[in-house]
Amino acid sequence: MKKYFFKSFILLLSGGLFFTSCKKQLAIEPLQSISEETALNSAENIESALNAVYGRHRAVSQYGRDKLALSDALADIAQATGKSGRLQPENRNQINLHFSFWANAYTTINNINLILEAIPNVNAPAATKDRWEGELRFLRALQYHDLAKTYAYDTTAVVQQNYRGNVVLTLKAFKDATGASGFLPSRTSTKEVYDAIYADLNVASAKLTATRGVYYATRPASQALFSRIALYYGDWSKSITEATVAIASASGVGASLQTGANYVAGWRALRNPESIFEIRFNIQNENIGVNESLQTSYTTLLTPGNNTTTAGFGDLVPNNFLLGELGIVAGAFPAITRGPDVRNQLYEWGTSGRGTRFVETTKFIGKSGFPNLDNVPVIRVPELYLNRAEAYYKRNTGGDQALALADVNLIRTNRGLATVAFTGQALFDEILRQRFLEYAFEGHRWFDLKRNGLDVVKTPATIPFNDVRILAPIPQREIDGNPNMKQNAGY
Repeated sequence: MKKYFFKSFILLLSGGLFFTSCKKQLAIEPLQSISEETALNSAENIESALNAVYGRHRAVSQYGRDKLALSDALADIAQATGKSGRLQPENRNQINLHFSFWANAYTTINNINLILEAIPNVNAPAATKDRWEGELRFLRALQYHDLAKTYAYDTTAVVQQNYRGNVVLTLKAFKDATGASGFLPSRTSTKEVYDAIYADLNVASAKLTATRGVYYATRPASQALFSRIALYYGDWSKSITEATVAIASASGVGASLQTGANYVAGWRALRNPESIFEIRFNIQNENIGVNESLQTSYTTLLTPGNNTTTAGFGDLVPNNFLLGELGIVAGAFPAITRGPDVRNQLYEWGTSGRGTRFVETTKFIGKSGFPNLDNVPVIRVPELYLNRAEAYYKRNTGGDQALALADVNLIRTNRGLATVAFTGQALFDEILRQRFLEYAFEGHRWFDLKRNGLDVVKTPATIPFNDVRILAPIPQREIDGNPNMKQNAGY
């Protein structure tokens, strides 16, 4: 019987690996025809391989588009315009139209495992080896959490009758097709997956520094990611602790919460000054292009304020719910009024070059000097305050609600809004409200609803939390030929 699991590994390994750095391309022979030591036997090769791992995060199925656009298409804050047909089925939550980054994620994880296993045998200073290991463990934790929150339930909200386990956990490298072909895994428990993620981030936080900058894993990035992941895991105290230390350390990578006056300018800069970790798109051959980049997915505009020159398609735009919450009232073009929330200044009328004109987001609009070539913020400072606020609220001991309110009001006043005095459910609702206002079109909303067990209220139909479409389907090739693998319910 043919074994299909990790087919992406086998295809990659049998066809050859090509690791690309910013400076040059290093071609590595198929690993089943040479030893691992030949491929990863020098500091230069390890560095190039590490850069290639960062590069895999630029894939359309990952942070190139889907981790952001697909998430908000599935959720309740955006509408698909149908101008190219892209993102329209996902916006309607059609069965099987969901995230599909499983193969790329596991290929990335296998490459990480290969490099980690090679590092001890490479001649390099101890500090360099620590950096390599810290960065790789950060990236592996990021990949595993993205897999877990997409293909499985979070511990904070589970539909027991639909539970099939978490994702496959493998911390061992497959060096050739033969090694992978006998692997018939099952989905591990959520605890096992999160134990592995915690272990990776503990090592990353210990071994990394804050001197690499936002395009690489750093200690502040590891701490910030830890805060996010602990929140998803329901580990409230850990989320609070890691958010607090990350806020304090973020200045090490030049990241800080911007004032209302500087907020829009931050989004126009090459690197967002609130970013703790970004995926970099800095040269033309990294341009995803006019069909699937974030710029073309979100707006028809070429530059802000120019609603006569058409560039992208504007496939996904804010719906009336989001516009209303942002304080935007759009009349007949060009009429538009905005409330005091500075975040609404990143929304404006698009062009009519692709058909009907819509109000669009301009968070991604060619900041690198070329269309469709934007760096992608993965972690920004405001998330830390919102993580901490939610964790305080849910831990709810002593004065935690007051502390949660203080963090929420810090974000509100920073973005031009008045303070509030909410308690109880109203406070929790405000925390989630500030999350989607802050992170609209950055890929958080779907997962915020999911991990809180909330229905997705949208047109044409609400998606209840117990609907099978809340989870993405495991690729069928991973089910075929492996009796140990369980598909998610309903697929």
